[in-house]
Amino acid sequence: MLKSEESLFKNEYALDYEFLPKLLPYRENEQKYLAECIKPLFQGRNGRNLLIHGAPGIGKTAAMKFVFRDLEDETEEIIPIYINCWQKNTTYKVMIEICDVLGYSFTHNKRTDELFSKVQQLTEGKAVVFAFDEIDKLEDYDFLYSLLEQLYKKTIFLITNYEEWLEELDERIRSRLLPEKLEFKKYTLEETKGILKERLGYAFVDGVWNTDALAHAINESYALGDVRTGLFILRQAGMIAEEKSSKKITS
Repeated sequence: MLKSEESLFKNEYALDYEFLPKLLPYRENEQKYLAECIKPLFQGRNGRNLLIHGAPGIGKTAAMKFVFRDLEDETEEIIPIYINCWQKNTTYKVMIEICDVLGYSFTHNKRTDELFSKVQQLTEGKAVVFAFDEIDKLEDYDFLYSLLEQLYKKTIFLITNYEEWLEELDERIRSRLLPEKLEFKKYTLEETKGILKERLGYAFVDGVWNTDALAHAINESYALGDVRTGLFILRQAGMIAEEKSSKKITS
């Protein structure tokens, strides 16, 4: 029996969707593509814009955040700005969030155009990489037009589950954006296994997982095509085992 002060977990946060391991396996080529889109900014030129698409839970956001993390370590002259458009779903909310990322908090009672003018001031002389995640959840796209027209040194990443979303975008914005496309394909069974076993190593005490139970979690995650499902199963199974005071996680 598991004692009251004992736990099967050594770092439960490693099973969170937001957790970034030291390395992101099986997405090296995609990360390289993202880095190539940013590369012109290091030479004082405009970067390349990109539509990143693919099914949920296959590493789109994680790969982009990895590149952002490397960018922050490498230079202060290129500013990475990540916006979740499901949470910030209007031009005004997006501009507020951009100002917040840039460290400007005096946004109360300011109009959208005033906020954009402040963004221009704060980024003057620097390049910016924008990543707009869940871009298809936005109610309007006015800010995209402003960024494309009035900021010179930039790269814009648009992340969505739906490649066809681009066709619904206003032609005036699309013709200025001219994005390349990068598809993230679903993980194979072996890749799913590798990812979940790596996270298991971060999250759990060694030896607590029964082999059959882990195989079940891997197969279920692969069948649904979403690694986040596998992470959820690992966490829930660990919690249930602890509730039963079990030292092993079984099928």
